[in-house]
Amino acid sequence: MEVLAQIQGFLIGLIGWAATAVVIANSTKLTRSDQRALTVFTWTLWMIPALGALVYRNLIDINSAAFYCVSTTLAMALFVWLTGARWRTKP
Repeated sequence: MEVLAQIQGFLIGLIGWAATAVVIANSTKLTRSDQRALTVFTWTLWMIPALGALVYRNLIDINSAAFYCVSTTLAMALFVWLTGARWRTKP
């Protein structure tokens, strides 16, 4: 139970991002590439305060939080780009 109490900020960020991603995925006015880009971008927006809560509690330092945010955003962008390229139809 102690671990859950320590990372609750991260869990709130993850749940918030998932809810935002569902709203973006259900949007009919956005193109598929715009949906992918917004999904990756909102990951960064949700992880900044989520990791900020961990820094505030002195569970990680600010350099580790920045590295984690950047590395997971780049990994997610690469994953989204690769899956988008796979599902694209060729003329």
